[in-house]
Amino acid sequence: MYKTKIENIIKELSSGLFEREECLKLVLLSMFAGKSIFLYGPPGTAKSMIARRASLAFQITDNSQDESKESNNGFFAYLMNRFSTPEEIFGPIDIAELKKNNLTRKTDGYLPTAHFAFLDEIWKSSPAILNTLLTIINERIYRDGNKDIKVPLKGVVCASNEFPPDNQGLEALYDRMILRYFVKPLDEKENFFNLLQSPSSKSPNCKERFTYDELEQILKDKEKIKISPDALELIHNIKVTIESLATNTEQTLKILGLKSLPENFKAPYISDRRWKQCAELLQTAALLSDRDRVERYDLALLAHLLWSSEEDKVIIEKILFNVLNENSNFDSELKALKEDNLNLKNLIEKNLYSPNGKPKKV
Repeated sequence: MYKTKIENIIKELSSGLFEREECLKLVLLSMFAGKSIFLYGPPGTAKSMIARRASLAFQITDNSQDESKESNNGFFAYLMNRFSTPEEIFGPIDIAELKKNNLTRKTDGYLPTAHFAFLDEIWKSSPAILNTLLTIINERIYRDGNKDIKVPLKGVVCASNEFPPDNQGLEALYDRMILRYFVKPLDEKENFFNLLQSPSSKSPNCKERFTYDELEQILKDKEKIKISPDALELIHNIKVTIESLATNTEQTLKILGLKSLPENFKAPYISDRRWKQCAELLQTAALLSDRDRVERYDLALLAHLLWSSEEDKVIIEKILFNVLNENSNFDSELKALKEDNLNLKNLIEKNLYSPNGKPKKV
């Protein structure tokens, strides 16, 4: 029901992008699931372009394809800095209302009225802005004066070339960014040549789009998706293995392939809330693949859900590799496939060829 349409959309939106299809897919998944994603990487790696393109997969407000309009399709973008003010993100103070002693903002065209948002250099913003963002991202509520306004936000893409600094009270906000992806500069020589010679990329015309009602239906339908017993056991094994890193030094060294732990080694921590959010993303991914339950191969997605730093990323990847391979019946499946292949070969030779090897006339 969804798979073919999404594949067509990804093909259209990937036009002119190189080595960015996986990132585009994850941004789209975050928007379908109503979650936030953190894109980590240096400037100039197409993070803002991917966020804007992903929003074009949805028909929210109008049919405009004018990428120069910040409000196009309910999309809001802003580059944070230490001098950013709440007015630039949440809207200017409504002077007419202020004269009536009502402190409210004109939010039209700003983040509180957006359906999709891209917030670049997120950690450079002021505490006042980040605290308001926490409520918006977590509860989809914006406090305007003495009123709580329900925001229509479906997807938030945050980006930075650094991680949130320690001891600044940013852990709660960062934890709400369920998906994390490391956007690297182009790696393949051929893709680099293609980039240099390709025409300036324009916003693609996405022929197939998801309506607001379809997006709402997906959020409801994902609740019906089950997690297979095999996948549940594997998720628990991954959780137990991660937690053991904090107490079992011997096992930690074995998993990481080290002789001794670094002096500043810190085991990853995943909150119960985050595990629940991960499950919802897995359910959404299975639904969009036209399946009715989460299977073991869906758990590869956890590589983009469980890390918080570059060090964490390496650890999580090793744990996933170990747990998923230890519990895999890949060898037996491969053996069965080889036997099927041999049986098919014998059947073909028996029915289509004579004993001397010449083809039969059929």
